[in-house]
Amino acid sequence: MNAAYDRGTFGIAAVLALALTACGGGEAEQVSEGEALFEAHCVDCHGERALGDGPMAERLPIAPPSLLEHLGHHPMDQLVQLIRSGVPPAMPPAALTDDQIRLVIDYTWTLVPDSMVASLRDMQRQAELGMQMDGMPMPTDSAGGMSGMDHSDHMMPADTTRH
Repeated sequence: MNAAYDRGTFGIAAVLALALTACGGGEAEQVSEGEALFEAHCVDCHGERALGDGPMAERLPIAPPSLLEHLGHHPMDQLVQLIRSGVPPAMPPAALTDDQIRLVIDYTWTLVPDSMVASLRDMQRQAELGMQMDGMPMPTDSAGGMSGMDHSDHMMPADTTRH
């Protein structure tokens, strides 16, 4: 083999490797941005692993839920709306854009144990199908929040005796 052929082959391989890295890098960048947003806006209440055990959790009137469970129970648009609107009485509306909220949700999916991902994704698909079959958008109140959606029945009262 001649040296020119080897350099040309190496050059093509290097360009392909860079292209593949660049394509995959966007996803990693989005997860990193979602992680930063999660840490800035969610960790205090929901905890580092999104289990509802953040440092502020025991001071809230209602303990925050595990976000991992909510991923499977709500379609993406509903999750965005819940986060955007807040969940009274403990969760205020998020000061994030819908795109930023989606990044947070995408990051939260990375916290789900591998053994649970497939079943939660299937549950989410079923929830999305149910919404499509209903053919109606989620009811909202005058403030844009989801009427009747305070999720307090899914949350446990905070244990104020913990230290």
